[in-house]
Amino acid sequence: MARYLLSRLLGGAATLLAVLTFVFLLVRFSGDPVRLMLPDQATAQDVAAMRHALGLDASLPVQYISFLRSALQGDLGISLRQGRPALEIVLERMPATLELALISFTIGFFVAVALAVISEVSGSKRLHTAILWVATARQSVPPFLFGILLVLIFSVKMNILPAIGRNDWKSYVIPVATIASFEVALYLRLIGSAFEEMRASDWVRTARAKGISRPRLVMGHMLPNALLPVITVAGVNLGVLIGGLVVLETVFNWPGLGRLIIDSVSQRDFPVVQAGVLMIACAFVVINLLVDFIYAALDPRVRHS
Repeated sequence: MARYLLSRLLGGAATLLAVLTFVFLLVRFSGDPVRLMLPDQATAQDVAAMRHALGLDASLPVQYISFLRSALQGDLGISLRQGRPALEIVLERMPATLELALISFTIGFFVAVALAVISEVSGSKRLHTAILWVATARQSVPPFLFGILLVLIFSVKMNILPAIGRNDWKSYVIPVATIASFEVALYLRLIGSAFEEMRASDWVRTARAKGISRPRLVMGHMLPNALLPVITVAGVNLGVLIGGLVVLETVFNWPGLGRLIIDSVSQRDFPVVQAGVLMIACAFVVINLLVDFIYAALDPRVRHS
């Protein structure tokens, strides 16, 4: 068990180092931020002085070593645009992204479990087929397009919900509905497939032969087994969700980390981009480590492998 957890920790550290290296190289190949910071009439001497002040005149290996040394000390640089610590700016935006991701994920996951259990307990093939058709139809529509449709209906036509911003609880309705509905479709199909496989298993047939009621069989035996593979997918998907809200935050003008990274990329604000991507990578690694620990605690085969 200890060896399993240690290997996961080392793998997470290697992942963060790879992300840091990739982002460091990528942002520096995107263009020269000095040209954007200085006016058009700036002389070559002005450009050289600014580049030296920012440390951009050093060779790439020297910049990389300096960047890693500072990052290990918790210093991710100063924003080229705002003149403030990049990590401070990122941490200000992080709560908005985490709120939207966690609320949407929680609602989507539990609604999917409830619908899957209702469908399985009822034993109705028509209900099961209808739920799967609705889930498939929702998954076929990209989240950003679905969100725009909700804005057109509830904000433009009906004028009952705000289209953009993060002001009160009404501001959460459309973004959360957009993301949670996609999450419902994903987990519903996974749990439904697991139920379908278990129906033909020997232990389920034996339980039915012993006279165990259908609700007790589904809730007490089938659901815990069906959730084991779903936990792994849910952990990975939550990490992807946190890092993948860039488009939706732009659509809804949500003041989160994704929108900050998009704005910083267009402004070539290297430190903020690096800090933002690193925070997303950290969230992804931490979530996956927690999922590994939970899976090891629930499944003895993992602990003894």
